[in-house]
Amino acid sequence: MEGRSPARVRNELMAGMADALQDSATVRSPGSRELWLNLLEEELASPIEPYAGDALRPWLLRLLEVCVTLRGGLHCLVRSLTYVEQASTCVTALRRLVDEWEAVDSFDGADLHPLRPVLRSVGPAGLTLLARRASRGRVQELPSWCDTAWQVFLRLAGENAAQGQLPASMAFLALTADRLVDEGQSASAEELRRWNRHQARAWGLDREMADWQYTDATSAPPSLVPAYLMIQFEPDGIDAERYYLSHWRQSDTEGWHPIPGETQHLHRDELPAAVEQLIERAEEKWTDLRQPVILEFILPWELLNEPVEWWHKESSSPYPTPLVMDYAVFVRSLERLRRASWHRPWHNKWRQLKDQPGDSHSHWSRPADGDGRSYFFHLERELKEDQQAVCLVLSRPPGGDDEAGHLEYLSGLRAGVPAMIWHRGDCADPAFRAAVGELVQDRGLGSLTERAARWRKEALALGPDAWDGHVGRHLAILIDDPERKPGPPGPGYAQAGT
Repeated sequence: MEGRSPARVRNELMAGMADALQDSATVRSPGSRELWLNLLEEELASPIEPYAGDALRPWLLRLLEVCVTLRGGLHCLVRSLTYVEQASTCVTALRRLVDEWEAVDSFDGADLHPLRPVLRSVGPAGLTLLARRASRGRVQELPSWCDTAWQVFLRLAGENAAQGQLPASMAFLALTADRLVDEGQSASAEELRRWNRHQARAWGLDREMADWQYTDATSAPPSLVPAYLMIQFEPDGIDAERYYLSHWRQSDTEGWHPIPGETQHLHRDELPAAVEQLIERAEEKWTDLRQPVILEFILPWELLNEPVEWWHKESSSPYPTPLVMDYAVFVRSLERLRRASWHRPWHNKWRQLKDQPGDSHSHWSRPADGDGRSYFFHLERELKEDQQAVCLVLSRPPGGDDEAGHLEYLSGLRAGVPAMIWHRGDCADPAFRAAVGELVQDRGLGSLTERAARWRKEALALGPDAWDGHVGRHLAILIDDPERKPGPPGPGYAQAGT
């Protein structure tokens, strides 16, 4: 396993980063370069040497030397350049080189280049599945620049391994070797296995390597933990017809680690088509996913009654598919997510629902009589005093200019009620009240989602010409889990919000 020395490996990587930076339009332009350096200083929380107009490359190498000595410094450099250039060719090249720098560090300065020709010969199909299996589900998606097995290996080298487990990068090599054998490339497969054996001996991982080869960890049954696509509409704040659309994908079976996507600034009429595109892209990333998928829409008050579960996929075809045909769809409250002072009762009610389902129940709100404000004051009081009340059946559809509807909904939010149910057209409809009576008859509400899905499927079975007459077509369910919160919005949000 002789190769380049660790010093030479790192020097060549720094030279490659300098090459990429020299090709950047931002670095070459004095005005843009100054903006980038200001952002970089803020990210590093450390002063950096300004460019004095001398030879550019030596200055870039000195800048890189500073960044590699600071924790996360290279990531700060790339991130600050991304603010200016977004996903440019230079940024992509730097991300790949930073992954390689971290991989070299994780392998104690080893020369990884002997692996590169073999890994680059592996086609892109199925790389996400191999990464997911190698990491035992910890890595659910790959960044866009990981388009070869070489880049995937470098990326996985930065993943921490649990005690007694083979590192994900070495497990990836083992899986890739198996794939090469299946494709008739036994010599290439043996190169990867030889490198793995050498590394396992050097790190004392012979037993972990044997355990990986002979356990069925890589062929685990499908997980029952759902994957989530969370879609959030946030009002523009100035133009009432425009919204910021943010989204997160979550398919990690081991924990809650939502991955943010690009934020878009759209007119209200553009939202359904944008959601369709998001779902299509998520499905492309999840082609090998065997978990059920849930769609959650985080909605502001004015969009709360929008029938999002009946928006379409395949809208360009003669027979578009309603989302509810393929997914469980629920709504959530944007106002509650943003209002931290409401979160303590929300958590308390959720714990009641989770820990003591048999002692939990629903509360039916009734249309307000006389002084509506007095009624809703007492509704909030009753919901707060009754800790077992975890679901509120609304007496009117929320959204729009209905003050009474807003006060009723607000009472549930303030009281921390995690679930709400309503009819999108008429909450007094006898069919709706009968359906909800069946939905909530289980005191623990444990089958709320399953029974709602049954009603919606019955509506679907009637077809587009008749489903409007079925209560399942108009049933709306808000289920707010405080333990599943989206992270910060993805790229595009900060720029759009300024």
